[in-house]
Amino acid sequence: MTQHRIKEGFELLKKNGSRMTPQRKAIMEYLANTKSHPTADQIYNSIKDQFPNLPHTTVYNNLKCLKKYGIINELTYGQSASRYEWTTAFHYHVVCDSCGTLHDLHYPKLEEVEQYAEKKSRFNVTQHLFEIHGTCLECKNENVSFEES
Repeated sequence: MTQHRIKEGFELLKKNGSRMTPQRKAIMEYLANTKSHPTADQIYNSIKDQFPNLPHTTVYNNLKCLKKYGIINELTYGQSASRYEWTTAFHYHVVCDSCGTLHDLHYPKLEEVEQYAEKKSRFNVTQHLFEIHGTCLECKNENVSFEES
């Protein structure tokens, strides 16, 4: 599945006149293989050993390019650093307000909201944002341990 995703990404880049650089390929491979939603710094730290003298700007520029062609999604939540994920089937996110951890949430009935909005407003709906905030189990347990001390 991962190689298929990367091949599709390569084809999209090629179609739009962009090259598949070694750095871009490393970023794509990392994002295609992770289930987390890493920041640009986390991506940089995961590939920097492969490329001596890799500037941070190379990672940011490549993320911008991959986002432009719809290969990856940029997730922005308030003042926190953007996080990135491979573009997959439409889904939502549950966000921990303590540590910023993100988890995917698939709930097909929410897609009906877009269909309803299109029908009622006659807009061509391209996206909607829906996120659930709370405290993850790890942070909740950490707070309980702290309060018991």
